[in-house]
Amino acid sequence: MNVTRTMTALLLTTLLAACGASQTGSPGTPPGTPAPTDASQATPYTMKGTVRNAAGQPLPGVEVWADNTLYYNMNALGRTDAQGRYSIALPKDQLGTWRAGGRYTAVYNGDTYDLGLAADNEAAFSSDTGAVRNFTLRISGKRPGGGYYGGTVWPYFSSHGGNFDIQRVEYTFTPVGPLIDGSAGQPIKLIPQEQPSYDVPIGTYRVTARYVPTDGPAEDMLLMGRNESQWSPSTTITFHNDPQYGPFADFTVSLVPKP
Repeated sequence: MNVTRTMTALLLTTLLAACGASQTGSPGTPPGTPAPTDASQATPYTMKGTVRNAAGQPLPGVEVWADNTLYYNMNALGRTDAQGRYSIALPKDQLGTWRAGGRYTAVYNGDTYDLGLAADNEAAFSSDTGAVRNFTLRISGKRPGGGYYGGTVWPYFSSHGGNFDIQRVEYTFTPVGPLIDGSAGQPIKLIPQEQPSYDVPIGTYRVTARYVPTDGPAEDMLLMGRNESQWSPSTTITFHNDPQYGPFADFTVSLVPKP
């Protein structure tokens, strides 16, 4: 048996196998490079996600937090980047679970508002599992913990033109300029069954009103804004952020006096 020839063949086979293995790898990929992570999958000891408005546009600079359910006022904080993404590291040595929260701060008509964010999942989670929590900025609709995302409209009623059933007044709110989230908004028509009327998106509106009694034809009404002294077929209202009542706007409504 020729030992030299056998060793040469084995060495050649090993070199060819090594060359073949190097050719099947990804060219230019440095060793030890981690695989891309899936943003939709939870990562242990991390809360991550995105914050967008109702139109799906990313919101940068929004404060987001993970609130510990066992300890009072223990939070892990984060803020969204230019693409509306955030990632918060969770402590590994704390008991309890976590719930996601966040707020969007906006200035409208000189007032500052902290607007709530709606999470796509309200469930608590543990640190070792982590969680993906995506938020949407809401400016109307019911809050999970009670109340509304929108503002409150307070109509006052005058007997200037006679008495009427206040639950048979139909209001139309037509946006004047963008709403607090920058959207154009849509006209809102409602006959509130309770006073005041809740959950109107914060903005500036041209308001008109009609009286729609159950036993007669509808008729246009007169309105007067807070700083106005004359009745008019319409008025313009702008929401204000009151320390006691929160976001609100008000006006007075009356029947047209009969000749």
